[in-house]
Amino acid sequence: MSNSTENLTISIPIPLKAQQTALEFAQEQPTSQKASQVYLNTLAVQVVNTYLQMLDIPTDLEASYSWNKIGRLCADVADLQVIGIGRLECRTIKTSEQTCSIPAEVWDDRIGYVIVQLDQGCKEGKILGFVPTITSSVIHITQLQSLQALVEHLHEKSQVVRLRQWLEGIYEARWETIEELSHRSSPALAFRSKRVKGVELDTPEKIRQVISQLYARQHKGDRSQLQPFEVSSPSQFTDVLVNLLQTTQDEEIRWTLAEILWTIAPHHPVTKARRILDLGMQLAGYAVALMVAILQKPDNTVAVLLRVYPIGNQRYLPPGLQLAGLYENGNPFLEVQARELDDYIQLKFSAEFGEQFSVRVTLENAMITENFLI
Repeated sequence: MSNSTENLTISIPIPLKAQQTALEFAQEQPTSQKASQVYLNTLAVQVVNTYLQMLDIPTDLEASYSWNKIGRLCADVADLQVIGIGRLECRTIKTSEQTCSIPAEVWDDRIGYVIVQLDQGCKEGKILGFVPTITSSVIHITQLQSLQALVEHLHEKSQVVRLRQWLEGIYEARWETIEELSHRSSPALAFRSKRVKGVELDTPEKIRQVISQLYARQHKGDRSQLQPFEVSSPSQFTDVLVNLLQTTQDEEIRWTLAEILWTIAPHHPVTKARRILDLGMQLAGYAVALMVAILQKPDNTVAVLLRVYPIGNQRYLPPGLQLAGLYENGNPFLEVQARELDDYIQLKFSAEFGEQFSVRVTLENAMITENFLI
């Protein structure tokens, strides 16, 4: 450890195996300039990965863009996937340099930027510090925050559910699939029902009728687009549903289509970004679960659905239970309250990538809050 740049730094030896991996990735590149870039990026990622492993902070090299052959070829990336948190960008500078350039292509979808100073022989990397965000293409080493601040930053980020990762199939361990939770809960739960909008989807004919109605609603403004269609097999049902889901501008139709897909094709990739969290007995002795689902919309925004269900032996939510969506400042933008015989309550809204919000579930004097980032 040293006290360079007024912050504690740490030097990490780069073993031969790490150098060989960097060389292997570099040799895949079409030009010497690109090969040098990939070589240094790969070393930086491995240095930071070693440091986080020393701290028992879980990472996933294989899920990092920098560990993807196409990702390395097509972009200047040096990211490290920190499990359940996000991507750290790991950039290098030489011992004689005071600034580090950050390419524009990595300005988004990063939880921080770590600067690694490589020695002349690339056998050791000194982690100088990090910045959580950037506003220009150049970072001066005097701008860097300490390694302790990095650890605190990662801890803080671990408390935020990053919904964008759900679209990539990356989920926090405590958020379960519907199937996982339902195996531990009552079979009467509303989220296990095959009923959508009051219609049981227990036969192909009933599914076909519902799809036909939604198809007609989708094209009600332009009858010329309303063409007859035939659906008879599950795969055809799914194809029509996915096409409608990806083209509709109607939010009610969008979520009805999603619910049908959850029922007949629960693992379809278009609607896979759905998880449920058992809130346990934390709300005045009542067992409830929070479900969050997101859908990417044609305009590249995200549709969000929040629901609270009763679990365990309860069929209905306790009257008075409240579900609220909160802005970053804690003020609510949507609220709903359970009534007698409600088997779930819900909120729906749209958000843009990069937006943050919180979800608050309240009953009497008990309250649970979860924080999210799109």
